[in-house]
Amino acid sequence: MTAIEKNKVGLWTRVKALVVWLVASVLLATLRYKIRNAAGYQKFTQARQPVIFAFWHGQQLAMFGVRAGHRLTVMTSHSRDGEMQTRICRRFGFSVVRGSSSRGGLAGLLGLARSLREGSSLALTVDGPRGPAFVAKSGVVALARLSGAPIMPVAAAFRRKYEFSRAWDRFLLPLPFTRTRLSFGEPIQVSADTPAAELDQIAHKLTEQLQELTASVND
Repeated sequence: MTAIEKNKVGLWTRVKALVVWLVASVLLATLRYKIRNAAGYQKFTQARQPVIFAFWHGQQLAMFGVRAGHRLTVMTSHSRDGEMQTRICRRFGFSVVRGSSSRGGLAGLLGLARSLREGSSLALTVDGPRGPAFVAKSGVVALARLSGAPIMPVAAAFRRKYEFSRAWDRFLLPLPFTRTRLSFGEPIQVSADTPAAELDQIAHKLTEQLQELTASVND
């Protein structure tokens, strides 16, 4: 790819990111939020203690409309789509770490841990980057063990929405002015001396809690 072609791609990415951010900002401003079990995460917010907000792919749009009361960091991939996501997230005021489990995984993990040490909470989709959907991977548990930050499960649901049923993550697009429910679970603390063999068990516990939360917000 020539330099001119790269500039065109870069310009098109910036334009798309701006358009998506504008549309999403207008849409999110119309949503009406109802939050359940907020006390669990508010105590960390009031203490200014960073946490790792853990949720499913497909529900992430709801998270853009709610701030934790302090800084938030997200992870995006090194792909072209990841570049657009990075620009959108930064426009929403999030810090961004680049990486994924398939590319730049270690650098991404260390970058997220650094953000936690600097006082920023994290907002992570824990069944990514490509699924299987609704199954938490152990990477978030390893990060909690490394950093000492608690994992805070959270699920979202929209009363009226369009569901992209053919997408692997069944992405949810809320309709304007719909009611949006968020429900927070019990924080999961992972001690630094937790054996590596137990990380998958804790990830399974996180999966179960997120599935229960998702069912509750859809009642």
